[in-house]
Amino acid sequence: MKTKFLKVTILVLVTIFTISCSKDDDSSSIETNGGSSTTTSTWVKLTATTSAGVPKPNYIIMMFDQPVTSISTLPPIKKQVTTDASGLAYFDLNAMITSNTPTTYYFEAFVSNGSGGYTWKSVTHYQTNLAKGTMATSSIIVN
Repeated sequence: MKTKFLKVTILVLVTIFTISCSKDDDSSSIETNGGSSTTTSTWVKLTATTSAGVPKPNYIIMMFDQPVTSISTLPPIKKQVTTDASGLAYFDLNAMITSNTPTTYYFEAFVSNGSGGYTWKSVTHYQTNLAKGTMATSSIIVN
């Protein structure tokens, strides 16, 4: 009886230890000269899909700091990412977004038109306020 109790107790302790040591955290620690500092992740994940939910690979998702309209020229592109086979575009913004003050950014989907230009494909338009440490996940409906 004591052996069984001892085995169960050890199993419970190992399980608790494993869970406590494998905490999922989006920030990481960096050792520097005996000290440590914490870096905070800043990213946006957008999925390009049709209204029926079909993911669209090879779409170019562009990030702007101004709204995009069909009656004016394209504003300066802050960053662009091409969607993968699952329609996902991952924007790693750690180096770009360093302020704690939120700034509005706009995301739109495009495809290359083959002659160096782009065709606008967004049906919905994603915008978000980004500051250091912001992590956002959403989708853009495309045609």
